[in-house]
Amino acid sequence: MRAIVYDRYGPPERVLRLEHLPRPQPGPGQVLVRLRATSVNSWDWDAVLGTPMGRVTGPFAPRHRILGADIAGIVEQVGQGVTAFRPGDAVFGDLSEAQWGGFAEFACAPAAALAPIPAGLSFEHAAALPQAGALALQSLRKRPDLGPEHTIVFNGGGGGVGTLGIQLARASGARIIAVDRAEKRNALLALGADAFIDFRAEDYTARPSAYDMIVDVVANRPARRYPACLRDNGRLVVVGGTFRTLIPVAILGQLLGRQRHQSLGLLVYKVSPEDNAFLAGQCVAGALRPIIDRVFPLEDALSALRRLGSGQAIGKVIVSMPD
Repeated sequence: MRAIVYDRYGPPERVLRLEHLPRPQPGPGQVLVRLRATSVNSWDWDAVLGTPMGRVTGPFAPRHRILGADIAGIVEQVGQGVTAFRPGDAVFGDLSEAQWGGFAEFACAPAAALAPIPAGLSFEHAAALPQAGALALQSLRKRPDLGPEHTIVFNGGGGGVGTLGIQLARASGARIIAVDRAEKRNALLALGADAFIDFRAEDYTARPSAYDMIVDVVANRPARRYPACLRDNGRLVVVGGTFRTLIPVAILGQLLGRQRHQSLGLLVYKVSPEDNAFLAGQCVAGALRPIIDRVFPLEDALSALRRLGSGQAIGKVIVSMPD
């Protein structure tokens, strides 16, 4: 099979290469998936470059040779004990708690990490859902009382998590503010954001007592700034960002927000095929639309990573492996 592999950290154009590898064999509880699409996540970018975040699982060298956690494809073979799927089934899921491997023509996946792709949902749209959609959904569950009287802000609203989160938050009736670069303004307002802040023109955390909930996908502000921009009983959910923000929020979050009964913390993400099945159902029902920025073939995965790393993408960047 063809796969995009790397063995050391560095600029993508220097470390990524296309290789022909033996087709993997599924072990007990696994299925072999003939991949049709995978989406690119910020973890892939960090893992290639070897940023501090990207070295969490491999301090000195990559732990996984093949990038790509979000996959969609067709079951080719099932391992011992697998009864939920059979060859020919269309499936999708997140392999970030397994061995990754989405930038390839085949990947082995735990059957427990997969959900069926319903009729009417393309492989590309299915691949756009697992990680970004579940992160958005699990973040919003941290504030189940969100309603029309509340204001929620998505920092990094133009990425995969933000574009799905904005759509999911519309059901609450809350006022939605998206923060990103100015070029994404019209697209995010069209998705359902009520207002937009260009982060290059304004620091959204400088608005006093402005938000009931912050979903921060690119946390890059000092942790001490959050309590002042949150209202009483406000909630900060940090999904991703820089260590200089993540660590203080993790250590001091509850202390920083205690005076005004605020909750500041990191999202503890859990791979959930149940969440993925819910999201897919919302797509088929017309209540949710994964935004696909661009689609690249497997052999041009380098361009897909560059597109994500540029910060210009709106929604998800997809790597496609057509039949």
